[in-house]
Amino acid sequence: MKELRFEVKRTGFPVKIGDIELFFDCSMENLRRFFDAEEIAHKKLEEVQEKAKHIHFPDDEIDKTSKNTADEALDLHKEWIAIQYDIIFGEGTFKKIYKKYPDIASLEALLDPIGEGVADNIYAYIDTFEKERAKEVENIRKQYLNKKIDKK
Repeated sequence: MKELRFEVKRTGFPVKIGDIELFFDCSMENLRRFFDAEEIAHKKLEEVQEKAKHIHFPDDEIDKTSKNTADEALDLHKEWIAIQYDIIFGEGTFKKIYKKYPDIASLEALLDPIGEGVADNIYAYIDTFEKERAKEVENIRKQYLNKKIDKK
């Protein structure tokens, strides 16, 4: 008996952030999650906001406590940015990017253009997919009709 081997073609497109190449998965499962991203992000934001309630911002003094408070606030902000990257590209993406580019402001500034670019590519992908499926359906219909004519 011989081994059967089939390749699985990934659906999606590459996204490059600096030198890091990511892949946006256009599988139906991931697109469903992507279109629910706002709801997912909102739930995660509530978790971050809950953590933020425990941070005390001093009114007057700048001392070690306020430095710790600033660090805590920065960590929460970083966590929020990480959540957004991970929602788009998958768990652990932000850590990978931040390790190479440890600049939270720059990475935050990229979120809107990345989201817009990904959304544009998704719509283009869906449009192409629909056209290809329509061609396949038309070819199957023609084959069926040709077989029907041949039988007569």
